[in-house]
Amino acid sequence: MKRVHDDVVHYMRVRFFWTFLIWAFAALLASAAAFYFELSHWVYWGASLWLTLLFIIGIIVRPLVYCRVTRYRLKTDHIIVRKGFFRVSTKMVPVRRIQGAKLSTGPVSRKYDLALLEVSTASSRLLMPPLKIEEAAILKEEVIELVKGEHTDV
Repeated sequence: MKRVHDDVVHYMRVRFFWTFLIWAFAALLASAAAFYFELSHWVYWGASLWLTLLFIIGIIVRPLVYCRVTRYRLKTDHIIVRKGFFRVSTKMVPVRRIQGAKLSTGPVSRKYDLALLEVSTASSRLLMPPLKIEEAAILKEEVIELVKGEHTDV
């Protein structure tokens, strides 16, 4: 199975940084409310501890673990994506069930030359890990060609 590119670590860190800023603003509001209403100091310590945990887990640990455990593979008859550390999830989509493939990028993903490929069936969708744009485009074309070549009665 193929591993995700090392640039995914930086991409995930930048994406989580914006979420972290929202949490920091919420902690600032909670601290201001605690100061205004003269609540005890545990609110400040709780907000500081929460932000520290979010920073350590979301910006340092999670991207590194994600890149080490996430794998994907395209075979002639199915696509497999394996994710997870504590609870490993392996998803397989048969090519004959695929109805569409969508490639999307955003400003942060374009900065790191990454794209997200989403393969959809009638009942579910499979979100591939972030891939290099060229690799994702090739993978999308391969999926489309495999779907075109598949003959089914379904």
